[in-house]
Amino acid sequence: MNKYSLFTATAAATVAVSSLATPVSAESGHPFTDVGKRYDEAVSFLYENEIVRGISSEKFGTSQTLTRGDAAVILANMLMLDTENAPDAGFKDLNARIRGSVNALAEIGVISGVTKTEFKPGLTLSRGAMAKFLATAFELEEYAEKTPFTDAGGVFKPYIESLYGAGITSGKTSTSYGTNLHITRGEFANLLYGTYLFVLENSYFPSVSKAQVTSAAQTKIHLTEAVPEEYTADDVLAYLYFRVQYSNGSEAEFEPASYSLLADRKTLIIDHTNLSLAGKKGTVIIDDQETETKASFDFTAVKTSSSANVDSSFTYTDGLPATQATK
Repeated sequence: MNKYSLFTATAAATVAVSSLATPVSAESGHPFTDVGKRYDEAVSFLYENEIVRGISSEKFGTSQTLTRGDAAVILANMLMLDTENAPDAGFKDLNARIRGSVNALAEIGVISGVTKTEFKPGLTLSRGAMAKFLATAFELEEYAEKTPFTDAGGVFKPYIESLYGAGITSGKTSTSYGTNLHITRGEFANLLYGTYLFVLENSYFPSVSKAQVTSAAQTKIHLTEAVPEEYTADDVLAYLYFRVQYSNGSEAEFEPASYSLLADRKTLIIDHTNLSLAGKKGTVIIDDQETETKASFDFTAVKTSSSANVDSSFTYTDGLPATQATK
């Protein structure tokens, strides 16, 4: 993942979902025998992208309830978070399997503990708490709409309204969300997959049309369409990956030292003074979410000063023609 992609939870989510493969086959993409048609597409997606595992090699555990710890592991996998280097969130009741996931989610503000020192990973997750997990992780609060659910109250109300407004949930019934009911693994798979589809459909992913290495320290990138006003250069850079391939066959990844989006919002200038190409030859390669764009460069030629005014009939010694040099 790009090192400067985790500005917010939304950035993490959109970068992650843009790189996941959506199932294209009607055939199940998983080995589980307990997954019915209602959950098949979601489970296939999550399994194929190594986001979830089953409770055994043949069972997904579709109707089993989901714990807070397992939900954290799955959500961290979905967001492709760095679970190895996340700072300790201070919870004393985490085992090695879930500790990294919980710490990583806590770092970006997606989850909190039952107390300051207890996450309670073994507690069964409610549908209301799951709504909070998803709405917070993917920052869906702006889509909130009033629901017809009579049980969508309390602390989980705004999160349920967010999922409802985004069209991710229609509730257990037309008037009930099932806020306090324990969520099953199958329901969780459907809600998470529905959130993925919503984010994918409503996110901007930049596409590069061409690029030019304008100097040893700068490259100009042309985008296929103008960047929407609500997105910044930071947002664009979150989806681009940079590397340089030298003529000798060696290759190096790099991050721009600085960057700016021009007024037309279709041109991005990146400065790579931290990776000067002076005296070198090769290709700068820019990967967006779908394509690879190459821009060749050759800065091996050495410019020499003009000798047009030099009289070749003289031999120069210490800056003077030999015939004028002091004997």
